[in-house]
Amino acid sequence: RARKFRNSDTTMLVSRNSAKRGLSAIAVRHVRTVYYGVNFPVTHAKIPLINSTMDDRSTAETAKDIFSHAIAAVDKDYGAKVMAEKKWRSKYTDHVCFSAILGAKSKKNALAIAKAGLDEMHDTFDFFCTDGHVIKFSEAMKDTKTTYFTGTVKGTKARVGKPEIKVPYKCFHTGDFKELKGQALIDQAYAWAEHGTIEMDCADAIAAVVRNPEWSDLSGQTFVILGASSAMGPFHVLKDLGANIIAVDIDRPSVWKRLIEEVYYNSSATISFPMTEAYTGQTGNDLYSKCGGNMITDTPRVRNWVRDTVPEVAKGKPVTIGSYAYLDGELHVRVNLACDTIMKDLAESYGHDKTNLHFLPTPTDAYIISDQVDEAVKRNHADAPAWCKRLEFLGGVGKMVPMRTLTVMNDDGKPMHLSDSLMVTQGPNYALAKRIQQWRSVLARDAGSTVSFSIPPATATASVLSNKMFAAAYGGAHFWDPVEIFYSDFSNAIMGVLLIHDVRNPDSVANPKVKPDMNPMLWLTSKAFHGGFMRCAYKFTSIAELAATIYLFNTYIGKWFGIRNMPSTRAAKRIPSSKPPGSPAAA
Repeated sequence: RARKFRNSDTTMLVSRNSAKRGLSAIAVRHVRTVYYGVNFPVTHAKIPLINSTMDDRSTAETAKDIFSHAIAAVDKDYGAKVMAEKKWRSKYTDHVCFSAILGAKSKKNALAIAKAGLDEMHDTFDFFCTDGHVIKFSEAMKDTKTTYFTGTVKGTKARVGKPEIKVPYKCFHTGDFKELKGQALIDQAYAWAEHGTIEMDCADAIAAVVRNPEWSDLSGQTFVILGASSAMGPFHVLKDLGANIIAVDIDRPSVWKRLIEEVYYNSSATISFPMTEAYTGQTGNDLYSKCGGNMITDTPRVRNWVRDTVPEVAKGKPVTIGSYAYLDGELHVRVNLACDTIMKDLAESYGHDKTNLHFLPTPTDAYIISDQVDEAVKRNHADAPAWCKRLEFLGGVGKMVPMRTLTVMNDDGKPMHLSDSLMVTQGPNYALAKRIQQWRSVLARDAGSTVSFSIPPATATASVLSNKMFAAAYGGAHFWDPVEIFYSDFSNAIMGVLLIHDVRNPDSVANPKVKPDMNPMLWLTSKAFHGGFMRCAYKFTSIAELAATIYLFNTYIGKWFGIRNMPSTRAAKRIPSSKPPGSPAAA
């Protein structure tokens, strides 16, 4: 008694009887497209029409449940408060911040919150099988046999000399381009650190990689890339440096044509990939059409393939696995949960001491920052020019909001500072997806894995620039010192440099043997290349509209009257650094 609309990924059920009973308006609100594979759990079965696919799978209620369980692990009263929140869409940022504050109290708290949150997700999420029935995600992952075949392609480009780190830097504000390498890259890194665009330990890490060129030879290193075609992933950096790449991405021929041909024609790297049939030397579309695996719909199969392929490729040596897949809305949560399972199970089967994890977080989140960063935020606000202070006074709700940090005392009596850069407009699904990454990072490092977790800058990807208002806001962001926006080619390269540092430098804080008692919430902000967001005097969400207005004025109106630049906060005084430009790296 239902009409089914099917394609390879989705199923939507529509009841005729519900419409006849006059429930069509209510049904439309609760019936949502249901995708095969990892899915949100049933929260209220308000309209039990046909089967569980018709139940209400509220992302808001699920997120509240997860955060409630995570926080209740250390504060049961506040956990109940989270579950009772009626305005989750607009108030979720308060609870995300509070979870960070609780984690900052002690390492024990941070670990308890992370474990409770991830356990709740793995236990409650559902899995839609292709035969139509629904089981729990944890039950689906008990399938340890189904897998893919493996294809391997070796690059044909001969290696010439020692690999060298090269970072393409095009200034988003002026358009000036230069290729940074060697001492020029070191000097620029320390200049950014002095200005507050990045942290000093981040500049130290970049300098260490440049000064140890042998680290950049990745011919003996293995990397698993979950979401290999991602705009922010390290595929191109690893390919150029000759790494052994185990690539996972969706089964679309166009994706695999680009990945495989990049390796084959333009590198000395090796790429291994999942296939639906045995690799017998196929080429062209005959090969590309059989490559790939969907991490959401075929999670157990992808997990099994990665688990079995890593020992064959890495041959007992350390392997680095990274999560880079990005999708919009609730799909971002689902794909990150799938990636989390793949990474967790690989670390457990291959060994935490031989499995490195890599994540790319976001600068627009809630973090615990150091005393130096907290001081910089307050100084930048105090030194902000008069026009900023006037707009701050007249701006109204949500406009020109100072970046006020919250200081709390941890269990050892030391001050911990919360920086709230969360963007309400990004939504609770995005925050939940990023929590998966933070929580797994905390637990994995405690279990003995090296974990590379460096905050990247705000990046002008093609999808961001396609939105004219976002592009305009980015165009005017430089008026708020020390913020700088970067292009995706730069972000790919520089985050690749920080990844190399973390997996190749035994003295990196990513190594669990270095500062093992460090509070995980403070460790998450080490080596941050945040693009100035953490030190800015104002929350970026509150200046975005004004930044766009200034950019549009300068670009389209100001030039008519001979006005090319409005006043900037760049005249503000800088806090002197403890290290001069070009200072030796910590390594």
